[in-house]
Amino acid sequence: MSAAENDEHDGDMSMYAAAHDLEPQEAKLIAELREVVFDGQYEQVHQRVRDVITSLRLTDNSELSRAERARKGYDQLRAVVAELGPSSDIAADLPTLFALFDWSATAATDLCPALSGHFTLSVGAIQKLGTGTALQREYLRLLDDASHVGVFLLTELGYGSNVPEMETEAVWDDSEKCFLLSTPRGAACKFMPNVAANVPRVTVVAARLKVHGQDEGVFPFIVPLRTEAGLISGAEVVPLPITGGPPMDNAMIRFDGVRLPYDAWLSGGKARIAADGTFSCEIVNRRSRFHHAIEQLQAGRIAVSSAAVAAARAGLWIAVRYAEQRRTFGGPMMIERDNVSRDLVSCAARIYAATAMGNMVRRSFASESTPSQDNTLLAMLAKPLLSSTALTVLQACRERCGTQGLFLVNRFPDYLGITQGAITAEGENQVMRVAAGRMLKAYEVHAPARYTPTLVQEWWNTLLNARENALREGTSDISAAGPGSRAMNLADATAARLAADALRAQAESAASGAREILSALATIYTLEHIRANATWFVSHGHLTAERAAELETTLAEQYQATAEHLPALVAAFAIPREAIGSPIASDDYIGAWLDFAGWQ
Repeated sequence: MSAAENDEHDGDMSMYAAAHDLEPQEAKLIAELREVVFDGQYEQVHQRVRDVITSLRLTDNSELSRAERARKGYDQLRAVVAELGPSSDIAADLPTLFALFDWSATAATDLCPALSGHFTLSVGAIQKLGTGTALQREYLRLLDDASHVGVFLLTELGYGSNVPEMETEAVWDDSEKCFLLSTPRGAACKFMPNVAANVPRVTVVAARLKVHGQDEGVFPFIVPLRTEAGLISGAEVVPLPITGGPPMDNAMIRFDGVRLPYDAWLSGGKARIAADGTFSCEIVNRRSRFHHAIEQLQAGRIAVSSAAVAAARAGLWIAVRYAEQRRTFGGPMMIERDNVSRDLVSCAARIYAATAMGNMVRRSFASESTPSQDNTLLAMLAKPLLSSTALTVLQACRERCGTQGLFLVNRFPDYLGITQGAITAEGENQVMRVAAGRMLKAYEVHAPARYTPTLVQEWWNTLLNARENALREGTSDISAAGPGSRAMNLADATAARLAADALRAQAESAASGAREILSALATIYTLEHIRANATWFVSHGHLTAERAAELETTLAEQYQATAEHLPALVAAFAIPREAIGSPIASDDYIGAWLDFAGWQ
């Protein structure tokens, strides 16, 4: 940073401190932590997206029906693309796309269910797997202003993660030069996509291509499922029962000879059908054709799981603000109780580590030099860790808020719903962990590199490496019930090491004020992971009684030392208080509830 930039930065900090009634040093610390949370992209990317989301005139959802909330989500989607640019531009701009997921999860939860299907799995699929034909450009035009919403139809009633075995068929009709899309039996109906509401849709449907009776594997096809006139001929949609969490218009869908033109096929330029009806493909293996076709899932995986982390950041912010005001027996505020502050510090360590890992994976996706297989592995490792961490943090914060955490207006029910959805969406977490562990064993050359610290390497940091190495090398895993469990344990160990490395790296590169706090969070995260897996570390000779005692003592010291920084740690999340609208996150939660009742 130049001298002029430093002067401008210091001036900005002085204004920020004055506007928020903060001491200059506290404002400076918050700004340094914010740089870490948003990976240096707050002013360039996040602030604009945050402002667009908070301008949506968000209201309390408590009095709305689920159908009204679902409809509102689509209205918000159109408003967002009107402000941020056409859908095609957003889908191609990963930093903006990721920021949109984050801030929607934070302040516009009804918008969240539409994002992945629209941007990454429909617009992104047409952009990356299409061949630029006039028909495909027309579909992108319809999606650009969100007058038509994009949805990906992948899972079938009888096929979840075993997608390569799905049965929906796209049969090539050589005489008419078109595909006939059909559902051959009940188990093959598409299950769960958000298409029940009467909203125009341009969907991408995964179907088994058959040419002259030959099965050529699963490919995506563009299907304009709903127009302004209604459902396309040959399609039937039945709404599913409601789910918990944010509203979604889930449905079952079946097809009966829906005619699709040749250009509806998203072959990725790898396959073609010649004028004489001959099929050819550069990818020989049918399963590999499928994996090439759904490569778009990878960016979606990191987007939805990072969005869950953003929701958890907001949940922690609410819990800390409430704990600062809620008086307990005898007079102390909740946050002054060590049992409460310990839980909140633990949540902060987990969420900062997950944020650091998410930022690391996002940087990898934004880099054109990263091999696609590396990004695939990173996404498969990150999604389970990020979304499960978010769930743990949100549940802990919800509980610390007591009954207040049950009210929809205080956000936790929606945040928990978003996170449960992220755990299942685009590859259920346990399936991802098994697949990632097997990939680590089979392709060790692609195992994510370890971080080399420039500061002192404490013994506890080496233990994460030791466990990961032992599990990769096949050393006896006493907790494994079989090969699937062993693969999951390896994936979990690798992901935890990556998260710890990512937070330590950010701590070492952070400004001096934030460095010590972030290092403490990295220590807490690492030691809690070791304690959670103490059986393994003890049985393999890595954790003696003396070190176990040191672990507990160090944790207690770090909890206590970090507790005073909780307000700054959550202020760095830049949560838009007015847009959140949570009474318990207001400056005076008692006054907020009395205002609600009309009693003051």
